[in-house]
Amino acid sequence: MGTRRLTGEEKTLSVILTATYSIQHVQRQMEASLELAPLEIILVSAAHLLGELPDSIAACCSVHGVDQLESPFSARAIGAAQARGDILLFLGEDRFYPVSSLQRFLFPLHYQQVDLMLSEEVVRERGRQRAEPVRGISQLLNEAYGHPEWREASLVNTPHAFAKKVLSKIPAEELAHPAQAFRKLFPSGILIRTMPLESLQEWVPFQPELLGACLSELSVWEQAVIEEQVAAFSCLPFRGGLEDGQRKREVAEQYAQQRGQTPLHQVRQWGKWPLRSTKRYGEDRLSVIIPACNEERTIGNVLREVLQLAPAEIIVVVNGSSDQTARIAQEHGVTTVEIAEPLGVDTGRAVGASLARGDILLFVDADFVIPAMDLYPFVRACQHRVEVALNDQRRFLSGVSSRDGVLAARQALNAAINRKGLGPGSMLVVPFALRRESFAPIGWQLLVCPPKAQAAAALAGLDIRLVHEVDSFARNRIRPDKNLATSRRSLAFQQILGDHIEAFQLLAESGAKIWKQSVKAGW
Repeated sequence: MGTRRLTGEEKTLSVILTATYSIQHVQRQMEASLELAPLEIILVSAAHLLGELPDSIAACCSVHGVDQLESPFSARAIGAAQARGDILLFLGEDRFYPVSSLQRFLFPLHYQQVDLMLSEEVVRERGRQRAEPVRGISQLLNEAYGHPEWREASLVNTPHAFAKKVLSKIPAEELAHPAQAFRKLFPSGILIRTMPLESLQEWVPFQPELLGACLSELSVWEQAVIEEQVAAFSCLPFRGGLEDGQRKREVAEQYAQQRGQTPLHQVRQWGKWPLRSTKRYGEDRLSVIIPACNEERTIGNVLREVLQLAPAEIIVVVNGSSDQTARIAQEHGVTTVEIAEPLGVDTGRAVGASLARGDILLFVDADFVIPAMDLYPFVRACQHRVEVALNDQRRFLSGVSSRDGVLAARQALNAAINRKGLGPGSMLVVPFALRRESFAPIGWQLLVCPPKAQAAAALAGLDIRLVHEVDSFARNRIRPDKNLATSRRSLAFQQILGDHIEAFQLLAESGAKIWKQSVKAGW
């Protein structure tokens, strides 16, 4: 090809197109690429697709056919190794952008001291186009890297572009694993910039491997992206070094292993702590677990609603309290476990679950009241053999941006555990319920970190479902010391992000590619 350059510009451009699943997008990408006046256009395609390539396209670019591509990203590595331009632009198979947008995207590389340009997909909150759950994994990684300003931008998605000198930091072949390559690049001193781009929607070729999945199913492309990104979490420090909510994990571990043989003051109501007799749930017995710390204002009303469920037992784990919470719980005739020290976030749930003897375990918080009629569906679902019954908050979160860090993390984790249909459903949110026989073998101590427990449940193949809507989002009490940010992140935000990083690290350590397994109750 003859040399083509942007007018008045000394830097040359190589455009790298890939065709892993289909060739039908190449014509349009080629037309846009030619308007950028590149030095060269490199097409790297799966060899079996080359027979469909028009002669006119082959004449305009350098074509490389590959018999077997290791992953959808391998073609980019091959193209980068062949490129001769000063700037390398990578275009993908699923999105198309106006030439003017691509020119604007390349401008910082041509005229400014920028080394790497990443794109952010414009999200139409009220339109058809929304952020994809798998993009939330990149957002979580960027948070862990300490760069939330990059949002979901990464080398996984296209378009992206970089100065050829970037290949002196990482060899071209490492682009076959873009999440790992990006991890190595960002501390290398190169200047990274992101830019929002809105893709054209009027013509998108049908490629089922990229876009053909149902609500509860991952596409081939999503599976590949998840596999690539999950591996990157194993390279981070534990929880990404983020806040842990002052959890006393060792206490939860002791209870799980020894059923509470650690010293504590325990008040057992109902004689020797027998289970109440009830036939409301057939042969199943219900245990309700309520952690509480200084909740004297609300615990009585919470218990009055819970008692209407006719549980076999209610266990209130009072920890670190200095008020009358324990006394009020005892007056209601429930099992009260008193632990002098605060256990930290979620730890009381793990302690209570370790002590519980019911077949169904319902988890409720002590700081706000949920009517019995809104608790019953979770118990009923588990009675019908649902193994993890979650709160469906989608309707109540409709006004929250899909790029909110916590929402993105919850959606991303469900995609990674092949439960994309759960949306933001999470064991972080009460009420939720579990079947003892299913979850006990996994380990009650995992309830200390709810996202990790949810990932472990998926690894074990448990049936996880959204069963009822409760607006606990609006009911939850705002705690200024935790929920209000004194710096860039509030303590609550740090803790929740750390929880999800811990869950992803469990997936990475397990080596189980559950996103490629069938969903037990996916339809």
